[in-house]
Amino acid sequence: MKQEKQQEIALMRYGAIAPIIAGLDERYPSKTAFYTEISAKGLMGPDGKLHHYAPATIEKWYLDYQNHGFEGLVPKGRSDAGMSRKLDEELQERIRYFKTNYPRMSAAAIYRQLKSDGSVINGQVSESTVSRFVKRLQSELRQTPNKDMRRYERPHINEVWCGDSSVGPRLTDSDGKKHRIYIIAL
Repeated sequence: MKQEKQQEIALMRYGAIAPIIAGLDERYPSKTAFYTEISAKGLMGPDGKLHHYAPATIEKWYLDYQNHGFEGLVPKGRSDAGMSRKLDEELQERIRYFKTNYPRMSAAAIYRQLKSDGSVINGQVSESTVSRFVKRLQSELRQTPNKDMRRYERPHINEVWCGDSSVGPRLTDSDGKKHRIYIIAL
């Protein structure tokens, strides 16, 4: 998340808890009542949309502000960003093995192979999880995904040639003999 967006979110959170920081007025008998009312009203987010948060979330913002100041309101990124939670090391190594030894093997084919050899039990890991891992793995291995090719299309010139032949018209030579003509094209 970009720093500007993080600051906007922190300002929105600060605006929500500002009445508690300044001191509650008589409308709210307790902090819990304040959290509940703010939760019910909703908050206008930086994107201009109305968002509803749980009272416990608003209380957490207040406690974060008390403990860490304004920096406590800035959202933090995930510590496990880019890491797969469903694929353990052994399964990742199996996928890496398939992709290095069989680079043209698709993610769907790898998933089917993992299911058939018992590495993946139904419902344990989805095909999209394997697909995301394979996509990230391809960029690590600097492999390009399989490009769709037509029947006589190849990635490099002169990899495939096509020839054809046909019987043409009969020609008569100077002696009056007729000769069959063959047309051969490459």
